[in-house]
Amino acid sequence: MLGKRLAESLTARIFLITALILLSAGAITFGLIAWATPSTYTAVVNDDLTRQVDQLVDRLAGTTLADSGQLLDDFIRASGASAMLVGPDGNIAENGSQLAVQVVYEDASVLVTDTTGSYAAEETGAEDTVTVTMSEQATITSDVRFADQGELYTLYVTPRVEAENLAVRALVQMAPWILLALLGFSLLCALLYSRSITRPVVRLSAIAGKMAELDFQWESGEQRRDEIGQLGRSLDQMAGKLSTALTELESANQALRGEVERERDLDRQRMAFFNAASHELKTPVTILKGQLSGMLEGVGVYRDRDKYLLRSLQVTGRMENLVGEMLSISRMETAASVRREPVELSALLERQLSLDAGLLEQRNQRAVLDLTPGVTVTGDESLLDKAVGSLLSNASLHSPEGAEIRVWCGLREGRPALTVENTGARIQEGALPHLFEAFYRAEGSRNRSTGGSGLGLYLVKMILDRHGAVCTLENTEAGVRATVRFPAETGHGLCEPRMVE
Repeated sequence: MLGKRLAESLTARIFLITALILLSAGAITFGLIAWATPSTYTAVVNDDLTRQVDQLVDRLAGTTLADSGQLLDDFIRASGASAMLVGPDGNIAENGSQLAVQVVYEDASVLVTDTTGSYAAEETGAEDTVTVTMSEQATITSDVRFADQGELYTLYVTPRVEAENLAVRALVQMAPWILLALLGFSLLCALLYSRSITRPVVRLSAIAGKMAELDFQWESGEQRRDEIGQLGRSLDQMAGKLSTALTELESANQALRGEVERERDLDRQRMAFFNAASHELKTPVTILKGQLSGMLEGVGVYRDRDKYLLRSLQVTGRMENLVGEMLSISRMETAASVRREPVELSALLERQLSLDAGLLEQRNQRAVLDLTPGVTVTGDESLLDKAVGSLLSNASLHSPEGAEIRVWCGLREGRPALTVENTGARIQEGALPHLFEAFYRAEGSRNRSTGGSGLGLYLVKMILDRHGAVCTLENTEAGVRATVRFPAETGHGLCEPRMVE
């Protein structure tokens, strides 16, 4: 569990490593202090004692042997060292000192011997035995010449220093408490250090995790000036750029999906169109083939060739019209754009009405005009002629004799518009949404007896879509009305056509 925690948490690893480093550094420092204290303490004591011995020798040189005892006792009290004054004969000198190692005691004798490089003074005959050992390495030796003596005396001074001095004992006794304090201090420092170091890293790691889940609605808000602060600000910039890029990509994907769907719809429409076209062509071809075969063989009613040649010519004419409209639709679908030129709607309508004047007169129909001059749109005049002509001819062909064809042109809600209404006609409400579909015929109004191919309104819709216009059909109290609305005028008074795939 601990290994898994250390492997998964940077904070835990830094905490453990920092605590171990601080504990190790404290333990090593304490060991070095304990190891160096005895020798350092002895060296300090010896240096200080040497200075005091030099001062004592100078003072003893200015006094007599008999008066040197008091000086020697004062030195022993001040320095705490052991001192012994030895004469030239090798015996301890008698100078009246009470604290120095002496020769004369009541019922006592002192034996001074030289053993293994050390001097030993042993007091015997007393209740207690006191042995003073002066090591050659620790003892300070100085020659003294008294004012009343011509011979040299030797002063031996030994500091009272044990191998394990008091400072070391104090350190040993304090070691558990020092180690406990060091442990607490190390853990506290490791905790603060690990949290201060890893907190921004953990925060940036969480931010990176959100980025991996494509969540960019956040901001690190890093104010630090070091590398971690720069990393946080870089993540903020990267998140913003990625969010923008993903938004643009999503928009592009949506547009692409829309294009794909439109292409699929167009493919379905083309397939349905060609299927319907095949069906529409099959019937007149079959009729034409039957009539020609009957006339060639002179069977039954087909012996009257003039009659059926006329009918065959009529069938061929309908086929020609159908093929012509199919070619127009094909050219419209493959054309990249339409021509842009100013077209005046009132003049276009008057020209088409003049072309349809014979049809109106034949059917005893009357055109009622309300045209506003100067209403101009931008587009292909030949295509607009075809669309308007198809609307006018449909209105005439699908109205009874004596009906009125009401034509209006002007501005509606700031947009160029025109309407064509034929009286005395009516279309079933269920058929209205389908009238602009290819080869659709409403029962009783758009059948083959009228000569319609079923492609007229479909072609009208294609032309108007290419010009950004909208055409609607509706039943009115008087009849049926077709309304065409063009785009709003541009700064030049012309309408820019909108390309529709």
